[in-house]
Amino acid sequence: MSNEIFQSQSLNDWLFYLEQQHPTEIELGLSRIQSVADKAKLNHLNAGKTVLVAGTNGKGTTIRFIELALIELGYSVGVFSSPHLFTYNERVRVNGELLADSDHISAFDFVEQHKGNTSLTYFEFSTLAAFKLFQQHKLDFVLVEVGLGGRLDSTNILQQDISVITSIGLDHIDWLGNTLEKIAFEKAGIFKANNTAIIGEQSPPLTIEQQAANLKVKTTLWSGRDFTFSSVLECPKTWQFKSGQVVFEQLNSNFVPRQNIATAIQTLIELNIELTEGLLNKVIKNFSLPGRMQILCSKPLQMVDVAHNPHAIAYLSDTLASNDAFKHINGIHAVVAMMKDKDIKETLAIMVKSVSHWHIGELEANPRAAKAESIQAVLEDLGAKNVSVYSSVGSAWAQAKLEQQEEELLLGFGSFYTVCDILKNNNKEKRSL
Repeated sequence: MSNEIFQSQSLNDWLFYLEQQHPTEIELGLSRIQSVADKAKLNHLNAGKTVLVAGTNGKGTTIRFIELALIELGYSVGVFSSPHLFTYNERVRVNGELLADSDHISAFDFVEQHKGNTSLTYFEFSTLAAFKLFQQHKLDFVLVEVGLGGRLDSTNILQQDISVITSIGLDHIDWLGNTLEKIAFEKAGIFKANNTAIIGEQSPPLTIEQQAANLKVKTTLWSGRDFTFSSVLECPKTWQFKSGQVVFEQLNSNFVPRQNIATAIQTLIELNIELTEGLLNKVIKNFSLPGRMQILCSKPLQMVDVAHNPHAIAYLSDTLASNDAFKHINGIHAVVAMMKDKDIKETLAIMVKSVSHWHIGELEANPRAAKAESIQAVLEDLGAKNVSVYSSVGSAWAQAKLEQQEEELLLGFGSFYTVCDILKNNNKEKRSL
C-alpha cells in the first residue's frame, strides 16, 4: 500500500476512496481495525454508556426506539447504523439529526492520518470515523449497530456496557454458518466480560448461553424469562410489558414488532432510565424509521419494507394478517427485487398465498442483484400467478400503482436497494405534481 495520504473536501470522493481501499468488500476480523483504533485512540468514545446491538432482524428498529426515548428525556445520543438508503450521512445520527458532509470528511481525514499502511474495508473505515465523531460530541449514550454477525464485526472493538441480540434467523450463511446455532454463536461473540447481555430472541439457540458463559458475562436477561410482553385480553389493541417489579400495563400497538420494543425497554431499564407508560406510548405513536413498514400512501394503501430474508418476511406476513390497519385489504400487488445471495425461494414462499399480483423489477447496475427472470422462475415454481417482469424497480412500482385497486395493498420489499429505488421513484412523482 502507498504511504500517500488521501485528501479531499468532497464526501463523494472520500466514499469512492473507501470503496477502493481493500481488495474485498467484506473481510471479517478485528486485527486491522483494532490496530488503527489503538493508534488513533478510538477505543473509548467519551460517552456515558454504550450499547452494541446485533441480530438478524430488528437491530435498527430496536436502536431507534431507544434513541427516541432517550432524546425525549433530554439525553444526548449518538447512533451508528447501516446500511443507508440514500446518503452515507444516514449512518451517523447525533441527537436524532444527520451530520454535515464536512463533519464526515473531517472524521475520514482523521482516520486516514492514523491508519498508516493498514488496509481497511469500507465498513471498518466508516466505523472508526463514526467513533471519532462520537468522541467529539461527548454524548450521554452511544448506540451502535453491528454490521454483519458480531464476533468478527468491526464494531466489536467497542467496549460496550450492554450487549443486545434482537433476533436469530438464517441470513448471511456464507459468512456466519448455515445453522441457527452457528449464527447465534457469531452474534453472541459481541458479549463482554462483566457486563450485561439482553436477548430479545424468544427461542434462542443454546450457543448464546454457552458464549455468555465463555465470555464471562455478568448478567444475561432473556425475553420470555426475565422480561415478557403479552396482549391484554380486555383490550386487543394494547399489550403489557413486565420485567421484575417494572410493569407497563397498557402499551399501544403500531407496526413496530413488540419483541423489538420489549427488548428496547429492557435495555433502557438496564441503562437506569426512569420510564413511564406515557413516555413509551408517545415514542410508539411517533415512531418512524425509513424503509421499515413505511406507509407511502394511505388511500389506496402503499407501503415499503426492507425485509429480505425468511425471518423478516414471516413477521411482515403475520402483521398483514393480524393488524387492524390491513383488515380491509383484498389483494396485494408486490413489487420485489432481491439479492442473489439471499434465500429467495424460502423468502418468497411465505408470501405466495397472500400476493395476488407480482411485479419483479431489475435492480440496474447492481452485481449482487438476482436477475428479474430468475426471481420470476422461482415464483412460478412456487405456483405464483400474475407474475410480470420489468426493466427496473421504478417501472415495476409505477405499473403496479396503475393496476392497484382501492381495496388492494401495494407492497414493496426484498432489499434496501429495492426500497431505495421505490422511494426515489415516489419522490420523483411527488416533485412532478
